[in-house]
Amino acid sequence: MRKQWTWMAAALVLAAVSGCDREARRAGSGDGAKGGPADVAPGDSGPPPGQLPQGVTPAQGGQGRALYRSACVMCHGETGQGTQLGPSLVDDQWSQGTGAYEEIIRAVTGGAPATEQFGVPMPPKGNGKFTDEQIRAVSAYTFSLARRGT
Repeated sequence: MRKQWTWMAAALVLAAVSGCDREARRAGSGDGAKGGPADVAPGDSGPPPGQLPQGVTPAQGGQGRALYRSACVMCHGETGQGTQLGPSLVDDQWSQGTGAYEEIIRAVTGGAPATEQFGVPMPPKGNGKFTDEQIRAVSAYTFSLARRGT
């Protein structure tokens, strides 16, 4: 029964990721200009600058939020609270380090293995679709999620 649940969860994630791939490309592309209008979700300015890592602009935070919504929300939830498929990003429990910005970049770049609690692995690089710039943006947004209200 547990093995069947793992396969069903994996199939669900693969379906979501392949369906969201189109949105991830749209969120990160735009008119070819860095930080262009398509990099930010409509009506979404992203996290406040004080919650972003040092050196990250609000435009990059907005791009990260759009990418998060297209590729990460299925497993980590709209506000990063976690789901049955992926852990919370808003608590102080990190399976890949301490939640430091550079550690988040490494986790997004390399992915994360399935665990006993979450039987579906996190695919590396947004399922291979994120550029280095997009990885930094979505990592900055993820970093900001854990710092809301601080």
